[in-house]
Parts: sequence; structure tokens; C-alpha cells
Amino acid sequence: MADIMLKSYKQPQEPAEREPAVQEPAVQELAERELAANLPCVFAGLVGTYNSVGLKKCETKVPTRHADSQTAKNRLLLYNSFFPELVEIQTHLEDYSMCNRHYNQLIASNYFHRHLLNLNSQRHNPKRQVESHNSETEFIEKQTCEIGIQVGKQLCEVGVQTSESIIQDLKNYVILLQEQLNKKISEIEDLRKHLDCAYDYVVEMGKSIYNQEKRINSIIQIANKERQNVYNDIDSLILNKDRFSLNNLLNFTPNNWLANRNPVIVNFIEVLTHNNESSNNDSTLKEKLFKKVVAVDAIYGSRHKNYVSEINLTLSAIKYSLARSKMIVDIDNHVISSGSYVKFINWLESLAIEQEPIPEGLLFLAFDNEQRGQYNYLDRGYNTVIYHTVTSFVAFNIDKKNLAQFTTNPWRYNLLNDFQYKELYYLTPEMRTECESELNAYLLPILNELINEKRNESNTIDTIIKNQKGIGGHSKWCKKCNTTNIDNRKRTCPNCNEKLDTLAALRAESTNESAQISNTTSQLKPIIIKSNTFTHEQKNLPFERISITQKLEPDQNVVVPEMYVPDPLGLNPNSINNVKKVLEHIQNIAKINNNGRKWLPVICDRVPYNLAQKIKKNFPWLILIPGALQEEMNMLKAFVELNWAIDIKQFAIRQGYRTENQLGFFKKCTDHHKSWDSICDIYRHAMTCELLWPYVVEAENPSVNDYLDWAKKQDDCIYKLKFEQTFVYLQAIVNFRTGVRNNRPSLRNAARRIFAPIWSGRRHPIYRYIEVDYEGQLLRLHPEIRKIVELYSVISRSGYCNQHQGLDAILEEINKYLKALIPPVPSQRHWNIAARNCTKFIKLRYMLFDMIGHTESESSGGRTRPDYTSESQRFRVQLRKTRFLNPQNDNRRFESLEGEYLLSEQLKKFSDLACERRIAFIKETFENNKPSLPQPIPVTEQEEEAAMSEEKISKAELLATINSLLASINISDRSKYRGLQQKNCNQLREILQSIRNLQDNQDGPEDESESETEN
Repeated sequence: MADIMLKSYKQPQEPAEREPAVQEPAVQELAERELAANLPCVFAGLVGTYNSVGLKKCETKVPTRHADSQTAKNRLLLYNSFFPELVEIQTHLEDYSMCNRHYNQLIASNYFHRHLLNLNSQRHNPKRQVESHNSETEFIEKQTCEIGIQVGKQLCEVGVQTSESIIQDLKNYVILLQEQLNKKISEIEDLRKHLDCAYDYVVEMGKSIYNQEKRINSIIQIANKERQNVYNDIDSLILNKDRFSLNNLLNFTPNNWLANRNPVIVNFIEVLTHNNESSNNDSTLKEKLFKKVVAVDAIYGSRHKNYVSEINLTLSAIKYSLARSKMIVDIDNHVISSGSYVKFINWLESLAIEQEPIPEGLLFLAFDNEQRGQYNYLDRGYNTVIYHTVTSFVAFNIDKKNLAQFTTNPWRYNLLNDFQYKELYYLTPEMRTECESELNAYLLPILNELINEKRNESNTIDTIIKNQKGIGGHSKWCKKCNTTNIDNRKRTCPNCNEKLDTLAALRAESTNESAQISNTTSQLKPIIIKSNTFTHEQKNLPFERISITQKLEPDQNVVVPEMYVPDPLGLNPNSINNVKKVLEHIQNIAKINNNGRKWLPVICDRVPYNLAQKIKKNFPWLILIPGALQEEMNMLKAFVELNWAIDIKQFAIRQGYRTENQLGFFKKCTDHHKSWDSICDIYRHAMTCELLWPYVVEAENPSVNDYLDWAKKQDDCIYKLKFEQTFVYLQAIVNFRTGVRNNRPSLRNAARRIFAPIWSGRRHPIYRYIEVDYEGQLLRLHPEIRKIVELYSVISRSGYCNQHQGLDAILEEINKYLKALIPPVPSQRHWNIAARNCTKFIKLRYMLFDMIGHTESESSGGRTRPDYTSESQRFRVQLRKTRFLNPQNDNRRFESLEGEYLLSEQLKKFSDLACERRIAFIKETFENNKPSLPQPIPVTEQEEEAAMSEEKISKAELLATINSLLASINISDRSKYRGLQQKNCNQLREILQSIRNLQDNQDGPEDESESETEN
């Protein structure tokens, strides 16, 4: 019965398990193969070992088959986990056969496989072994009974009916069920296999985690397999020269760069540096991503000595432009594989193959001389420094689509008539109104501050003066009558006979009052806390970046132009011939010809401007514009020179300037930023407070307009003089900067016109000429061209509406970049390379800083300056103590602060005299073409007497004085003063005045002071 059951169960399986015809070997191969009967069985060597689990002995009496059939290969894989020896045997199954018994037990049937699985599960879960055994026994008995019944029934039916169709149907049904069962069993086995593998992997990894030695060995194995791949990658990178191109560097992104590097190294660093805590700070994420790039680059650099990182080379270039040190580049090469200094220079030359052409559009151009000093330590004479001087240029394309320069003739008038020149004499009502509004806006908060100071019980300035009363042996004072400077030996007041306190008590009282003043002042200062919000800006800009502090989107009505830096010209524009060459060069690079531009605004400083006026007729396209920064610097210097003897010298002493060199440094305004802070902030605030204080004390309801009316009624000469100098001329300088920074052309023109009398009243012939010539030039232009010239003569590189600059200030910044990129002894080729790489370095610097999360963006306001209250109070104490600005101080001399100088009587009418001289200069120079050199308005009586004495000196004395002064002016200017013996006394006096003017102009701050940066 069992044999019948076995045959009925196996017989249908054989057709289904046969190999397809297409998978049988070729006939020739069959002939060459050895017979299966001559080969050993696959399981012959395993029976003895696994007899306990039910593996039967081989059956040698029946025919055998080859073991490398496809069905056998697939089924044998299921037993690898139970018989590990099969793994090695399966690599060469063609050398084995399979007996019929083992084929039926392991290949044709799944029963033995399930039996092994049950044994395995019982081994892993012994608690359920008994229950599983019982259930399996019941299942086998049940299945055996059912099969026995079914087979018995089928045999009876076959014996009775002998119907082949019924038997065939049953066979097909059994085959179908068997296929479905096998499919489900295979799926379960696959899942179990995956589970076992995962379990083994987890166990193995759990063991290796706590074994650092195994981790090290694993890493070493991985590194040994990848080191050659890394070397090959580096070789390919070394051959790729496009890595150092400008486009590749500007489009550099850390993610794309890491994606093209060895994935094993990148993923290792990625996992090793991963933080569980997420950070929302965009700058931190950028910095971390860039550090991964640096880590990968460091590995590449240590693997190959010839590897040069393109991003590290850019980093070294930025460092070099900031520190100007060759050693930095060489040190970086040893640390971060950035390339040597020679590699850096060659890279610069590769970026600067040709000059970038200037495109069409609305163009503004600025030029200035730039020099690099080379110290000559072998020459112990005067030539210890050799200067390499060039003329540098910068062009600003305001609007590429604006072709007004190609189509429109700019000049409305060729010459101005007398009536038009009269428009330059005085302020227009619009100018006066705008300046008055600026003055009122400045006076109002200071007036409120003084009103609060008046309401306090104790006045700060008066208390400080009280504490400063007396010096040396006269330190006592009377509390009753306020008599000061009493001899310390006196016990009673010499005026009121009041008993005086002891000197120790008076000093202790002064100390306590000073401490109370300091505490009150510190308590009045509010604590200002500014918040900062980090925002991520997109990199795609609608315009090219010309500044590292540039906004993503400029403010409304603010135009950020494109910037171009042409090649410098190897000459100094300090002569007419050189200026002519500069203008011809501009004409060439800007394409000014018959079919090109018809006009071009050119910005320069005073010396080239003055020289260009003499040859301007040869360049009808030229619209000269004085540099806004140069105007501001020279306005401030002229104001300090005018008021130096009056009170600014004493102010400088109170600021800590003591020696003659220090005072000379302050007087010449060598450092423009320091001079601006000292004069336009501290000095102006102290002067304003003390000019307002007498009115505040006297008035019941103070107001700005009432004060201005009150001030006009004062008769004190010193008060009127300082009111005029502070609220007219010094305010004009501040208004000029306000007009520049906020791009208000009308305010700039008003400030220039208000300050103009100082150019004519003192010794400033060049700016006296430039001021009138520039305003006359604006009158000659067509209104629409004039509007363009005034609107775009200052621009904002940052995009903020209150951070405009003159184009000459931007050129100063460009010159700093140029000097940072040239060697110590530059040639013309070095200057050209630096100019061609200037704007590229600005873009690379922004790209690099943005990539590492470093921001240099400015706020919308100005620079944060320290509080100058104490400095202002120090000078206010001196002014009030000496009653210098007290209009009720009767019977005093017209003298300077502290009485050091007696002031000239002409100074009382300075504005009237200066305006008359300006009008006379316009008539003589521009209307009659007969310029003259009048004597400057003297400030002190000593200066006035010296001017009068020159009228009486002889010709020989004049010649001696002139010859002594010629050595102090430039060599290029000395050629103009030849044939002095043939001149008469009046001509010699004019020459002497001209030389003095040149001396004053050569002491100007243009060449040595720092340029104005965006604040």
C-alpha cells in the first residue's frame, strides 16, 4: 500500500521537474561527458554525518542522473544552511551524480526540507518542541488517512471503471496543487532565509562594534581596496585644467564637487561628521558642508604630492589679496595643497588673457593716478623710495539699453552769456530752502537736549567748570559770591569776607559732584539692543555683483551698475601732455568716434581736472566731473585751515594732539575719517550747544526759528563769526555728504554753492576754478543730459539708498585691489593682470564667503561710532569757561580762543568779502578771460601785517623769497617760473602768491588719505 501511495505521489512530479529542451547540452558535449553511473553521488559523503536527521543511504541498483541540472541546482540551494558542505560541492556539480533515492527525497519532494525546518525551529525554540511534535504527528496521521482513503477509493474506481480520463484529471489536479504548494513553500523559505541572514548579521555586527581592533581591520581592508582608485582619481584631476577656470570656480558648489569625488571617502566623512541634532542655521550648514570639502581635499593632497585643489587655491588668492603676503601662499601650499606662489601667479595670468571690452550703454568713467612705492635701501640720500606710477580706470555701465550717448548731442550752449553767469553768483530760493530745512532738522534735537539740561537742578558743564577752578596755589573758591582762583592760604573771601572752606573739603566736594555727574550721565543713556536676523539669500542675482557688501535686491530707485576695470596706463596725469594721452586712451577704449559715443562723463580729481580744462576744446565729447570724495575732503581741509587759529587749534589740543607734528597732522586732515569724526561730529556738536545755550537760558519757550531770529540780532563779533562758520560753512560740508550718500543732486549743488566763498576768500585757486567751471558746464548741457550726469555721478554699490558714493571713492577701492595683486616691483604687465582680475576676485570672494556661510553685508544705516559725549563736554567746558561764545561778554577783544591770536578786522566781514571776490573771479576769468590772483582774506592780525609788508619789500627780497620756495614744489611745476629777473615787482608778487597756492594744494589729503568706504 505504501509503495502504491509513493508511486501515485511521485509519478506526476517527474514530467514537471524535467529540464526544458532548450537547456539540454549539445550532442557533442553529451558524447564527451562521463556517464552518471561512473560519478559519485552528491550526498555519498554526507550520509554518515547527517544520518541522524533522516538523510538516507545511496541507492546504487537503480539508474542515476547528473547532479548539475537546473532543477537540482535550484533545489540544492535550499539545503546550504543545513548541510554546509554543499556550498563547496555546488561550485563543481558537473563532477557529481545523484542517485534516484536522494533525488526523490531532496529534489522531487519538499517533505524532507520541511522536516529539516521543523528540526531547526525546535532547536531555536525548545519550549514549543513538544507542542510542535504533537501537532506534526497529528497532521501526518491525518494526511496519511486522507491519502489512504483517497488512494483506496481511486484504486477501486480504477479497478472497477478503468477509466483513463478520470485518472488523467486527477493527476492534473494533483500536479496543480503540488505547484501551488511548492510556490508557497519557496516564498516562506526565502523569507526565513532573509530573516536568518539578518539575524546573523545583527549578531555579528553587535560583536564587532565592541571590538575596536576589528573595526580598524575593516577600515584597513576597505582602504587597501580603494587607495588605487583614489590615486587614479587624483591623476585624472591633475590632467583636468578646466578646474581652475573662472566659470568653473564661480559655479562651484560643494554638493556637486563631492559627487565627483571618491564615494567611499565622501560617505565615510559624511557619516563620521553627521550630527544627530539638526541645526536650522543656514550659515552653520554651509560651513559644515565646506569643511567636508576641505577634509576630502586634505586626503587627496596627502595621497598625491602633485595634487592642487582649485578651491584651496582660490582661498589662498583671497588671503593674498587681504594680507598681501607671498609667504601665506607658500605656507598654504604645504598645509592645504593650494599650490605654490609660482602656481598662483601662473593662475592669475591664465585668468587675464585679454582685456574685457566695455559694452554699449550709458557709461560713466573715472580715472586717477596710482603708485606703488619701492624702498631703495642702498641709497642713503633723498631717493630712498622709487614710485611706480600708473593711471588706473574704472567704468560703470549704468544701463546697457540706454543709447543716449550714441544718439544725443549733450551741449545746449557752446558758451554762456553774462546773464547766465550771473545765475552762479548767489543761492537760488530752492537752494536756500533746502539748506534751511537741513539746519532745522539738526538743531531741533540739540535744542531739546539743552532744554532738558536747563531743567536739571545742577548743570553738568557748570559743575565741571566749578571743579576745574583754580590751578596750582590758587585752588580755593567762594561759595557765596563764586569768586575763583583764591590763594590757598586765604581763610576769607577777598570780595565778600565770607569764611572759606578748607582746601580738603573743597576738593572732596568737587569729587562727589563729579561722581554724581558721571552716574547721572550714565543713567540717562538708554540701553539699545539690536536684533539680528539671519536670512538665506538666493545666489541668482539679476545683475553682476560689484561689491561684497551688495544687497540681493537694491532699494527702490537705486541703480547698481556693472563695473569694468580697463588696463592701466603707464604714466602720471600731472602734466598737460600726460592728461592728453589719458583722454586719448579713454576715447579709444570707450569707442568715441564718428559712429560711437558722442559724449562721456569722466570723473577725476582736481589736478587732472584743472589740466584737462586747458585742452578741453580738443575733446568736445568730454564732460568733466570733480570727484565727490575729493570735494568733500578739500572742503573739510579748507574749513579747518580757515578756523585753525580761531579755535580749532585749541580743540585739537583738547583732543590730545600736543606736538607740532601732531597738530600739523590734524590741520592737514591727513586721515579724512578721523578728521570727519572730530570736526563734523564732536566740534560741531560742542559749538552748536554753546551757541544755543545763551538763547536757551534767556528764552521761556525756545524754538529753532525763534533762535535763528534771535541770533541775527546779536552784535558780538565772535558770536556772529562762529555762528556763520558753524551753521553756514560747516553745515554745507555735512549737507554735501548727505547729498552724496542719499543721491540728492539739488542738496549737493546747494552745499557746493554755499561753501564756494571759502575757495575765493582763502588760498584755494584750483577749487575756486573747478567750482565755477563745473556749474557753468551744467548750465551748458541739455536738461535731460544734465539730469543724467547729476543723478549717476554717485552710485550705491551696496544697493542701499543711503549709501551712495562718488565714483572716485570707488576707484580708490579698486586701486587697493590692484595694489594687492601686484608684486613689490611691478611692471606694466603686472598692472594689466591685476586690472583684468580685479572684478573677478570680487565675484570669487563673494562666492567663497557665501559658500562658507560668512556674511559681510552692511546694515542700512551708517557706521556705528562710539559716543562722543565726553569729548564734546570737554570742549564745551573750555568754551563756556572762557565765555568765548557768550554774546553778552562786553568789552572784549576780537581774539581767538584762549587769546593766542588777535583776529583780523577783515574776518568780521568774511562772507561779504569772499562773495565779492568770487563774483569778481567769475567776471575776470570766464567773462573777460583775465584771471587774477588776489590776496587771501587774513585770519589774524599777524597774517594781515605780513601781507601788507610784502607790498613794501624790494625786488631782490621777492626774488630771494621765491627761490627759497621753489624747492618745495613739484619739479614739473618749476618750469613755469623761469625768467624771474625780467619780471617787475607786481608780477613777482603774483608769482609768489601762486607758489604759495601750489604749496597749500600739495599739502592736500588726496594722495595719502584713505578713501571713503561704504559706511
